[in-house]
Amino acid sequence: MSLVLKNGIYIDFSTLDFISKDVILSSDRQTLTFTDYNTYIPEAGDQVADCSGKYITHSFADAYLRPGLSLASKAKIFTKRETTYFRYVSDILWGVDKVLDKDLVYASALYAAINAARSGTTFAICRNESSNFIEGSLSIVKQAFDEVGISSLQSYAACEADGYAVAERAVNENAQFLSANQGLMGIAASYLASKELFSVVANVCKEKNIGLLINAAEDELDQINSMRDYRRSVVLRLYESGMMDFCSTILANANYISDDERSYIKNKPAWIAHNAIGNFRRGIKPFNSIWLDNILLGSDFSGSSMPVVASHAFFSSLATDNDLLLKDVYKRLRAVHTYTKVNNFDGDGDNNLIVFDNNSPFELNKENFIKHLVYNYNAFDIKLVIAKGKIVVKNNHAVQIDEKEVLKFIKEQADRITL
Repeated sequence: MSLVLKNGIYIDFSTLDFISKDVILSSDRQTLTFTDYNTYIPEAGDQVADCSGKYITHSFADAYLRPGLSLASKAKIFTKRETTYFRYVSDILWGVDKVLDKDLVYASALYAAINAARSGTTFAICRNESSNFIEGSLSIVKQAFDEVGISSLQSYAACEADGYAVAERAVNENAQFLSANQGLMGIAASYLASKELFSVVANVCKEKNIGLLINAAEDELDQINSMRDYRRSVVLRLYESGMMDFCSTILANANYISDDERSYIKNKPAWIAHNAIGNFRRGIKPFNSIWLDNILLGSDFSGSSMPVVASHAFFSSLATDNDLLLKDVYKRLRAVHTYTKVNNFDGDGDNNLIVFDNNSPFELNKENFIKHLVYNYNAFDIKLVIAKGKIVVKNNHAVQIDEKEVLKFIKEQADRITL
């Protein structure tokens, strides 16, 4: 059975070539087939979508999504005078983490997956953590994403904020999940991980030949505490641990890194996930990517679409000494596809697409597509989202689930957050 997208204009996400042909795709093959308009004869069981006047391109992928915090806006929001980075993390983010239980984890993951799908994201790299509910949580989050139709890489951020025993449970949950699923190992941050925890996680990474997802120097506090406790910068600790040797390792944020640390990163195959909107919300200085290449983009817990994330990344770079060109930010937006391919992760093949209208008054073509994406992202009116050859969103509604009932369940769970 195939899905046939008729009469649309396909945009190759890597070359930006505009191809006026019908697109045929299936759930059991990741490659696409193109035919001249109206030459393909549908077979029994084929699904046909008329895309006249619409554009088709590869869907988006999110390099750093925190499903457990998708309902964090239910918590108290501080004023500028009240807010510091540590208070935002400890009172809001950690506060939400601590009230998560099985139902809230499931509801939060469903909400994150629905938001991602609606905005055209069909693959997400996820960081999970909760000292209140650990065992079985990764399978629950993956289940929620699977139900919506979104592929994912799950990880559990081990953290010693509540003691080593809790962190050890997180490591065990992560390792057990990886025995049967694709994913990454996880550590919350360097200043929340002792030498012992670093060593244990590094051994699991080597045993399973898989990389690490970690918040790396998100705030200056991370660097200060790492130097105080270990006489090592954040990146040097990771460098010496061997966990940066994996091409699947992701260092999230890296806002407060030194020139020496940039050299460590540049000499290893690890990636950086830049989370421009999450950083802005926490009052963190803009990420300076000077001398660095392997950059991905993530939405964090913002619920924002990846084009919005790319726009924030572009404009925030103007405040650094490495302001980006439009082509640079587009490369970072699409770098996750390289990441998944290099690491042989499933779920981000060519049969993941979006079908959208151009609602702006500007012509859309190869020369202005990236500018249009960054400056006029609201004009991307997504009509269909296709994941692994199947329609998962139609006219802004998730269709693989009973969306009305699921949203009702999510609201009931969100009302339990009283921070």
